[in-house]
Amino acid sequence: MRSGPSEDELYPGGFRKPSAVLISGNSRTLLKWFAFASLSPFASRVYWTDVRLPGELLDPLDPIASHAVPEETVYVLSPRELQPDDQGARQAEAAAATVLQSDETPSSLEGLMEFLRMPSHARRLISTAGNPELPSILVTANAQRLATVYSIERVGPLMRALLESGTCQVALWAEAQTSAVSMFDVLLTVEGDDPRRWREATVRCDKGISTGPLATGKPQRLSGFPSIARVLESAIPATGA
Repeated sequence: MRSGPSEDELYPGGFRKPSAVLISGNSRTLLKWFAFASLSPFASRVYWTDVRLPGELLDPLDPIASHAVPEETVYVLSPRELQPDDQGARQAEAAAATVLQSDETPSSLEGLMEFLRMPSHARRLISTAGNPELPSILVTANAQRLATVYSIERVGPLMRALLESGTCQVALWAEAQTSAVSMFDVLLTVEGDDPRRWREATVRCDKGISTGPLATGKPQRLSGFPSIARVLESAIPATGA
């Protein structure tokens, strides 16, 4: 008899094809720990972009600060460094327009433009982290900070371009609500404030999981997922009962 949920029940399909997951909650640090632990079965193809404000100091319990997340998989950038490259896309569009025939459809060009409009960091990461067998999983921590450089109208086209590039996207959205959820395949909410009290924290699926305990839409304690519990038990100092 199984003792608890399995990895496939948390992320059905095991990220075998491009997909988008939004994980929201109040605690930036707890969200990172949840993502780190829940993605541990896929660790060899997970890459992190930590959206950090200039001069910001991390919580000492942050998994990036404590080096639980391998340093070679972490990129730290400010929101400004991740703004869309509209100028580059416009230049490429103008160049392409000179060689397109008038009767050609622009759909392929539109896809190219969206790719070129990505921040240069995203394009480099896609090219260097490509996996010929399974999609790379690109985690964006503190994704809510990108709301300062991306309008709500720009989020959908960007997400489509990222998925069409053959990657999986996991966005960690803390401290604020967002209405830009329609382009995500899976929506998860992590309730909890102190990562040291992760045993009391819960995760709830609001969209995208139709099998296993999360399919009910009811909160499930993180301690009920064996693979997550193993990672957090060994990595986070315990406090309280």
